[in-house]
Amino acid sequence: MEYEMEELIPLVKELCDRYTGKESTSVTYEAAQRLMEAVLYCIHETTGSAEAAGVSDGSRSARMAYEYGYELAVQKVVQARERYNRMAANFRSYGNRAYEETFRQGIPAFFLWYDVRLKPQDHIITMDYPVMKNLEGLCGIDAIWEYLRCMEAEQKFLARFPEDYIRQVNVARCADYEEYYINPCRVMLRHVLCCMLADIPADKIRFGEEDYMRLKEEVQNQDRGGLKRRLTRLLYVLVKQKYCEDEKLFGYLEYDMADLAFELQNWLWKQAGRN
Repeated sequence: MEYEMEELIPLVKELCDRYTGKESTSVTYEAAQRLMEAVLYCIHETTGSAEAAGVSDGSRSARMAYEYGYELAVQKVVQARERYNRMAANFRSYGNRAYEETFRQGIPAFFLWYDVRLKPQDHIITMDYPVMKNLEGLCGIDAIWEYLRCMEAEQKFLARFPEDYIRQVNVARCADYEEYYINPCRVMLRHVLCCMLADIPADKIRFGEEDYMRLKEEVQNQDRGGLKRRLTRLLYVLVKQKYCEDEKLFGYLEYDMADLAFELQNWLWKQAGRN
């Protein structure tokens, strides 16, 4: 639902008063623009909310949509903090510094400094740790909410494997993985799926020449689309057997299938170039 400027400007003016403490009659253009973004962010929060049907269908004013969206954002912050606290008790970074610092320092900093009223569109932290879902286009609490959901799915996936095994697989992939922006879950997932694809024992940490030959045979026998479908089927089997058909977990891990298919075919192309 789009609102006319004459409905939005009074809301921005009220935020300007909060921003300046009513001690100044003028704010910079940049500050006013950010406050307009704050108003629009809260209004956008009503999109997709069943309870907000009357707010977003044109029967409610911009003020009502804004205030309701603000309350939704506040609720989401509370729920995100609860999710974080549940995760914190058993969170494991598996030695990866970016993972550890983002979760233990970055996320709490967001909750400490996030301003739902004046800067709801600002998620404050850089979210350097790379999750498998593309979060571009999200900001504010929406970005942090999805970021935490991604991390929660990764923790669930990794919890089924011994920590030593996860660390060894990551070291085999990158000796200094602790110091880089590497996703331990992605590395582990790809290792397991490659083992399944080439019928290699899953507890094998480093592949030998014969293992690579078997993997090569599986990859070269199909195009990228076919390889992605094959990997997705293997992922489904894995989640069904080990995670009780957890649909949300499958949905998250599936984000990596297209990239994995590309990486495997790129690896095959490089191998061919060496021969």
